[in-house]
Amino acid sequence: MVPRFERRVIAFSIDISALAITMLLVGLGIQGKLGLKYLLVLLVFVLTSIVPLILSKGQTFGKRIQGIKVVNLDDSNTNTYVLILRELFKMILSISTFGIYSLVCYFALTEKGTSRTIHDYIFKTKVISTLKRDVKKREEHFLGTSESLKKKGL
Repeated sequence: MVPRFERRVIAFSIDISALAITMLLVGLGIQGKLGLKYLLVLLVFVLTSIVPLILSKGQTFGKRIQGIKVVNLDDSNTNTYVLILRELFKMILSISTFGIYSLVCYFALTEKGTSRTIHDYIFKTKVISTLKRDVKKREEHFLGTSESLKKKGL
């Protein structure tokens, strides 16, 4: 099953949040040598983005929480090196374009039935849902609709 784009965005946000917090602490709060700061950021990146890919075959922490996984086009597990290169490519483009890459990915995902972004096409992967059953879309607005609005067709 193809996951919705929002699940991919939430997974990416979870994955990058520890790195963003570390960068803020390094930039604003931690006093010390510049090399030590770079080493700390690199260590957090490796621990939150690379190590989970090695240990769980296609799932970072965010992807695991969202119930999605990166696989080959034939639904087999992807090679760990491909997963790492894919993650590095995605992170470098996301950070270097200040998020514009994410917008481009959104428009790439709006194609019918596909959930493949630019980095998926380059590395010949796709993202699938690992949940037994996806939560059905709610037809009502997330705040709900009152009975009087329902009668009026809103």
